[in-house]
Amino acid sequence: MAEAIPISTQQVPDKSEVELDFKDILGPMGSNTCKYERVRDLGSGSFGKALLVRRVSDGQLLVAKRMDLTTMSEKDKKYATAEIQCLASCDHFAIIKYHEDYVVEPHIVIIMEFADAGDLNMQIKQRAKDGFIYFEEHEVGYTIVQLAMAVDHIHRRRILHRDIKGANVMLMTNGVIKLGDFGFSHQYESTVSDQVAQTFCGTPYYLAPELWGHQRYSKKADVWAMGVLLFEMMALRRPFVGQGMRALSEAVMCSKRDCELPQHYSRSLKELCNIMLRADPNLRPSCAQLFKLPYMMKLLMDFGTSVDNSQLVSDSLKTKIHTNICEIRQASAHDPEAFGFVGHVGTVCSSVFYEGYVRKESGEAWKERFLVLRDGGLVISRHKGDKETKPLPVAFIDSAVFVPEKSACAPGVFAIHLRDAKTMWLQALPPETAGIWVHKIQQSIGIS
Repeated sequence: MAEAIPISTQQVPDKSEVELDFKDILGPMGSNTCKYERVRDLGSGSFGKALLVRRVSDGQLLVAKRMDLTTMSEKDKKYATAEIQCLASCDHFAIIKYHEDYVVEPHIVIIMEFADAGDLNMQIKQRAKDGFIYFEEHEVGYTIVQLAMAVDHIHRRRILHRDIKGANVMLMTNGVIKLGDFGFSHQYESTVSDQVAQTFCGTPYYLAPELWGHQRYSKKADVWAMGVLLFEMMALRRPFVGQGMRALSEAVMCSKRDCELPQHYSRSLKELCNIMLRADPNLRPSCAQLFKLPYMMKLLMDFGTSVDNSQLVSDSLKTKIHTNICEIRQASAHDPEAFGFVGHVGTVCSSVFYEGYVRKESGEAWKERFLVLRDGGLVISRHKGDKETKPLPVAFIDSAVFVPEKSACAPGVFAIHLRDAKTMWLQALPPETAGIWVHKIQQSIGIS
């Protein structure tokens, strides 16, 4: 019998004081008995505290983020842990690299890459403060194409970011951007509420119209947030503002922009922004569809040429960037999603069909079952052809996500989160079909 899936990754013996818990991991400046020495505080937020640390073994600067798990429900803990580990498996030049994590109740410390030039939000605010010193068009273009590459990378792995904003786009002195802070936002599968506002640490300027309309969060909402950020880069102002939540929601829902895009930017760049800010998510492109636009493909190629000519980008990083560019080009040429819209965002799609054997977690064991997705419902039976039980309507499903092999201790595991806060853990048979299961379930509930 297989063991139950553990929630945490690296366990550290529990003690009464968190400072003592991590003394062998995080130590004071000059310490040589710990793995990382603290350099300075970087800030704090809803996730906890961020520290700049130096790895004692080689002197590399990294970021240590410490999160308080007491503020999370058991469901959120399990989901956040799985998502952090999913992102640790992402290998992309424009995504902050997760190195390792340590868990000791009630805290988790995550070690990740350090971006040495601040974040995009700081840049936008400073340029506005200094008299509206606009970004050059190529700066805007190279930033948005890198961001789109990063978001497309995670979307193809059935991961939604859910918190794209300037403060989460980190900058490097070599001109490369890094998308970060994936696993720390709440899920948007409930209604717009005070909890949503708190998630955004203020008024949720990046929240898509469909979310104000109480629909589930989908990858199209990530694209909307990218569009808001693109607008900010061009205008140095947010497109939608309001005195309070109600006024902001009305501005977003009615597409009432606070200002127009500056005239000196090209028509192609402004059209790209307008496409990403289409109010109807079914008319808004996914990241895969963005890369079918001639202008985006031109930006992609121009960015690659700029990287080749840069003396600030190392040879190894150049190789990585071109590998990721090739992935985009190959996916764009062969992915059917890039040629049309798939499903209807926020609407249950009863035409989605898939079936196969899985193993279902039950207590301390995994039990083989036959799973069928059809007619807007999930049916689990012991064997194919058995008398079927009453289907679970997909309308009762909040989301479906991968569970990394590191956490599951088995390949091909995915989790289905239900609206009553329950979770089903399943292993696809064969494991390679886990991606299909996640995609089909997401498509059926309208978040694909």
